[in-house]
Amino acid sequence: MKKNLGKILLAASIAFMLTGCGEAKEAYEKGVSLASEGKYEESLPYFEKAIKEKEEQADYYIGYGMALNRLNRYQLAKEEFAKVMQETDNKISKKNNKQIYYGMAVSEYGLGEYDAVEEYCGKALSIEYLEDMDCDILYTRMVAYCQQEKWEQAKQDCQEIIKKDEKYLDAFLALARIERNMGNNDGAVKAYLDVIKKDKKNYELYFELYEQYAYSGQEDAANELLTQLLEMKPDKAQDWMVAGRAYYLKKENDKAKECLETAYQGKCKESKYYLGIIYAEEKSYGQAVDAFLTYIKENKDTLKIEVYSRLAAVYMEQREFGKAQDMLNQGLSYGSSSAVQDLKRMQVFLLERQNKYVEALEVAKQYKKIYPADDAMQKEIAFIKTRIK
Repeated sequence: MKKNLGKILLAASIAFMLTGCGEAKEAYEKGVSLASEGKYEESLPYFEKAIKEKEEQADYYIGYGMALNRLNRYQLAKEEFAKVMQETDNKISKKNNKQIYYGMAVSEYGLGEYDAVEEYCGKALSIEYLEDMDCDILYTRMVAYCQQEKWEQAKQDCQEIIKKDEKYLDAFLALARIERNMGNNDGAVKAYLDVIKKDKKNYELYFELYEQYAYSGQEDAANELLTQLLEMKPDKAQDWMVAGRAYYLKKENDKAKECLETAYQGKCKESKYYLGIIYAEEKSYGQAVDAFLTYIKENKDTLKIEVYSRLAAVYMEQREFGKAQDMLNQGLSYGSSSAVQDLKRMQVFLLERQNKYVEALEVAKQYKKIYPADDAMQKEIAFIKTRIK
């Protein structure tokens, strides 16, 4: 899911400046500061102190609840939001309720209760205040629709986001993926081309478009896109990384590694992530581990959380299951992110590799509840059952 804590805390802090005071104010401001830096666990005691000092202040619960959401503590977050749901019908209560409804929607998404996500997002959108939150609310409802394979409703929400804010690039990307799932490959390509026009230097978009071409069997278009990327004359480290990724997709690993190493020497630290992927596929597991760990160490502010599931997979191949579990735990500690689904899926496989089929079945069932659209996991559940005597 898209990051959404910042606007919630900003809106809450605006209302807070009108009403907060004393030690509660200082604690709340510290909690907001830590949460805005991604230090969600560290922020909790400050929100708790603020609530203890001034327990009628709705803003404190909103900040606390959203921090809990980011830590995957969805049930507890729901309970905090419920404490300050206001029945009155004035300007302040409406603003608070809009944020609370949104927070509840995020909690319900994490719990796999997608009907409730739709309900709370609808309630939040019906409140006219804090309209700058509406795109994030629509995005949250859209991903809930996607999990239920309600592609038409999801598409409508994406289109509404784009209508409201043409710079909301995540909506274009989501629209492309929705079009793909609806079997409309031309529509998916158009969505990618539209977003590339708006952000021509974002090469990640080109690689997503490549995947779309490959997915739809348009091999000539896919190869032409890679050729275009390789015709670029690298003059900075980032360009070398792009070339390395393109060579990797062309299955020219030696050239890919050479370009990625050049990128790394040029201070493009992200290139270590892609080197790790290549080493893992070549079964050079020691080099893969070194590359991934270096990437984690040097990219704390812009980390691809997916690195933890990839590193866990490498440790599983090495039968270092404890280390694999540690990687999954570290990845999940970042809270809500697009990588959570892969991390939770990998948890099932890790338990299977250790012959812990009873535990694997329970985790797989929980996963399927949260991600019902993943048909592959249903097949995995059937397989696990054959292993339980």
